[in-house]
Amino acid sequence: MVTAQDVLTIEITQIDANEPIHKVISLFKDTEALVVTENKKYKGMLLKRCLIDPKITLQTKVQNAITHTPKISPTEPLEEIARVMVENNVYHLPVLNNDKFLGIISADDVLKKLTEQQIGAQPIKTVMCTQPLSVSPYDTIGKALHLFQQEHLTYLAVVDHNTVVGALTIDIIVQNVIHGTSTVEGRDDIESERRQKLDFPIKTIMQEQPLLISPETTIRVIHTAMHKSELPGILIGKENRLHGIVTYKELLAPYAGFDKEETIAIQFHHNNINVEGFDKEQAVELLRSEFLKNYEKYLVTGYLHVSLEQHKETKQGLHRVVCEMKLSGKPGVYYATLEGYGPQQAMRNAYLAIEHQINRQRNLT
Repeated sequence: MVTAQDVLTIEITQIDANEPIHKVISLFKDTEALVVTENKKYKGMLLKRCLIDPKITLQTKVQNAITHTPKISPTEPLEEIARVMVENNVYHLPVLNNDKFLGIISADDVLKKLTEQQIGAQPIKTVMCTQPLSVSPYDTIGKALHLFQQEHLTYLAVVDHNTVVGALTIDIIVQNVIHGTSTVEGRDDIESERRQKLDFPIKTIMQEQPLLISPETTIRVIHTAMHKSELPGILIGKENRLHGIVTYKELLAPYAGFDKEETIAIQFHHNNINVEGFDKEQAVELLRSEFLKNYEKYLVTGYLHVSLEQHKETKQGLHRVVCEMKLSGKPGVYYATLEGYGPQQAMRNAYLAIEHQINRQRNLT
């Protein structure tokens, strides 16, 4: 069993909690996360994505922008680390032993080992996000920044009339909008220039001719491409048409939550906790007892991703909830978006639609 201590990185950049952001921002050139210390003791992590938070300015002290990520023990298995990363939407975690800081483990470190498993040979279409968000090259940088903030994105496609023309990352926005204003004199001037840049069209800063890889490419090859290109994601498609997107979240999800007794891992979107009446344990019981147990032999192995969104309308005291569900297995990928009143009804309607897809496929083979 491979654990955190087998793959952690010990050569990491550490910064003091009392430093202002403008003094450390240049350190993000070669990393997505910095370790924050105070009096030589581990205090937390400063993540690159924190730099796009509108409440964070170049004068903000590091200690006020810290992310207190889950801490990993050196004996934690990689599958459990994958689960923690996906559930917390954090892809760099500190490794500590009795409060002694040992190093950092990244999603890249985890995937290098996990993609050696059999699932790494599956086509990327079985795990990719099939309905990725995108922007137009003529949309403003401010609109893209809002999507990164609200949807917790790390990679965003730029599409012009159904043709992929570019891509955006947090790093591009930091370098061109936030870091690019750090040389201006005075706080008011900095904020003024930043606001002006947010009104520029995306085409002025986007990555042109981004990688676009076939949906038939294996998970292992996709991760290798991400690693070599040092990108947080890969666009999936053919002939400049976008079919999906893959980030560390999608690559880690198939491995997250697997144990020896369950062949299908269930992964919930982090925003599900905002849905009234959602209980993770009850949801797992519902999905396994009423749905997955009937198809485990057919699917062989895979994962089920469940995303819930609550709306204002109510009926008999329950909010209208939209459930987006994607089931990946050896025979293929099944996808449904249905609604109901309350999370359980919404999930039940979604999995019934997926059951129909599976049974229809079975009848054709």
